[in-house]
Amino acid sequence: MNETRIKEVAKMKGYSLQELSTMIGITYTSFFRRIQNPKLSSLQEIAKALECQIAELLPAGNGFSHFYDDQTGEWLGIRRKN
Repeated sequence: MNETRIKEVAKMKGYSLQELSTMIGITYTSFFRRIQNPKLSSLQEIAKALECQIAELLPAGNGFSHFYDDQTGEWLGIRRKN
């Protein structure tokens, strides 16, 4: 897993990865290393800081994508692409 999805969600929530690392209480270097191959505990910390579900931080996979409410920006889950 790479940091792309975490970076996308952070940006949608209005945070940079630097700001997110500060919210979690670790250096940016440590944070960047953690998100290269994150453990469940790291994903839980990140999800808590971003007020989102862990699944939102994970890639959707081939043929699927993350869906958001157009009006509120609320995450609606992962669905098969049309």
